Amino acid sequence: MSTALFLVACAVLAYTGFCRLVHTSTSTVFCIRAVVWLLTVAALVSIAAVLVWGQAASWPDALLAGAMAAVQVATSLLWREGVPEPYKRDAPPA
Repeated sequence: MSTALFLVACAVLAYTGFCRLVHTSTSTVFCIRAVVWLLTVAALVSIAAVLVWGQAASWPDALLAGAMAAVQVATSLLWREGVPEPYKRDAPPA
């Protein structure tokens, strides 16, 4: 059961990462682009670890992936119109 929940959470992470990456460009702060790429790749590798290499996920794995997916879903409201202003390189200082 924990492996199934882990796979669902990783799929959500991969999808939400993809949705954010579609909005980013070279005008997006590099560290924001980098961490979104990293999270997306980590989610895809985690899916492959289960489906291709037979890795089983524990409850803590599923809980952590689920919490990260929940954060991505909750903050997706900020990305609805594109990259949030503070994440743009030419954004005015806060």
